Amino acid sequence: MTTNTFNWLDERVPRGSLIRFSMAGGFNSVIFFLWWTLLLAAFSDADVRILWGLCWGTTGVFAHFVHRWFTFDDRKPVSWTLPTAVPVYITSLVGSSASIGWLAEAFPKDVRILGIVNLLAWGVIVWLMMRIWVFQYAGQEQPPAPTEHASPARQEE
Repeated sequence: MTTNTFNWLDERVPRGSLIRFSMAGGFNSVIFFLWWTLLLAAFSDADVRILWGLCWGTTGVFAHFVHRWFTFDDRKPVSWTLPTAVPVYITSLVGSSASIGWLAEAFPKDVRILGIVNLLAWGVIVWLMMRIWVFQYAGQEQPPAPTEHASPARQEE
């Protein structure tokens, strides 16, 4: 007997929703943020954008599989989702690195808290791109509506 471990959650928080993405994203973001703050401490003279980009790029691949497994589903093969996600990751890597660089220059004492804000803002952008473009997720697919046969006398065909 096969059961879906997430049936209870699927009924309450639908796959593809921003809430579900946020749950998985929270997990991914903790890993990202811990690694980024560790690198900030270890390489305090390094450009914050370089460290951010390094962490963003490497944790992005991990996050792809977490979202595929937990947030969305496997309707699309990995051979579609992973290469299609690369432009999303590159766009978000460049955009989030640029924005954290600007925030770090404008508010150097608050860079860690602004890093969280930056992470959240880019998380919503990534969710939209992943949902619409990569996973092409429109929610639970409905069964096709019955169609009428051209000949009303032969509906069984």
